Amino acid sequence: MLQIKEAQESVLTTYCGITAQNPAEHTSLPVESVEGYRVIANQRILQAVSDPFLGHLCFDGRDYFVRQFRDRKGAIEAARLRMPEFVTYVGRCAAVLARGHAQSRDAAMVAGYRGSASTFDRAVTEWAFAYADQSLADYDRLRAAVEEGRIEAVHGV
Repeated sequence: MLQIKEAQESVLTTYCGITAQNPAEHTSLPVESVEGYRVIANQRILQAVSDPFLGHLCFDGRDYFVRQFRDRKGAIEAARLRMPEFVTYVGRCAAVLARGHAQSRDAAMVAGYRGSASTFDRAVTEWAFAYADQSLADYDRLRAAVEEGRIEAVHGV
């Protein structure tokens, strides 16, 4: 079964005002679905093996991407992992992210920017902890708003 999802403008553009570099600008092929192409091009960069049905299209003025639906791949519930397993899991996630960056067309720039000192490592670590703190604060605010009846939420979905 195939799933067709609308490929909307990048969240970097929508919420941060940052114009994301569009992979469609770097191909000589005609690209009908610019946002759909952006989504699948980046998925192909980040994934060791991409979905064989991954594609993009445009109709009625909207961009879409297509992928295999419910391929029955397993999932890891990180919240249930013990600390040693969690550390291994996080390490593997970092390796996949690094692999994606290494495969991108900006790999040399990233390597040059990163350099060999530990400054970048510390900055990313500080950012990650700040991001986790902000995510928890946002969750607490959402939970409070639900408990106070200011917004409605469906639990267990």
